[in-house]
Amino acid sequence: MQPLKHLVMEHRLISKAVTVTKTFRDRIDTGGPIRPKQYWLLVDFWSTYADIVHHGKEEQQLFPTLLDYTKSSEFGATIDKLVEEHMYLLGYIGELRRFARPMFTGDRPARERVIQCLDKYLRLIEPHIQLEDEKLFPSVANLLPEKKLNTLAKEFKAMDERTGTKVQSYYSNLVEQLKKEV
Repeated sequence: MQPLKHLVMEHRLISKAVTVTKTFRDRIDTGGPIRPKQYWLLVDFWSTYADIVHHGKEEQQLFPTLLDYTKSSEFGATIDKLVEEHMYLLGYIGELRRFARPMFTGDRPARERVIQCLDKYLRLIEPHIQLEDEKLFPSVANLLPEKKLNTLAKEFKAMDERTGTKVQSYYSNLVEQLKKEV
């Protein structure tokens, strides 16, 4: 699979998880039922699939390849912005972990903090995906030669093999399961 299409495919799964996360956020806000297991599975999706699997490909392979190939300050600024956003997103996941137990034991300030973190995460992730899908990836596809794109595809495949070949199907099934349960 062409490497940029691979990343866009991962974005589609992440977008489905955004929809589930919005439902979780609304349930938490209204005091609706959220089972701790569902919450932790969603946090696992964001930390493992979105950060380690997806952002890992971008930060360890795509961005360095792009920066090596072009010295354009435009790409450098965009990549800096995206990496900074990855760091913010990961920070919000840390907060969701930190405040989960107190939230589930009835701590109202912890619940409010979880809602704030979810709001911040959701406000950031959708424009982040849009920037990559609509601006960065098309530019990269037009800039990098076929040989570089093929090398990226092989590197993405190797990364998927290191994280486990069933990761994609596991998290796809997980998001579908959470969608049904929530």
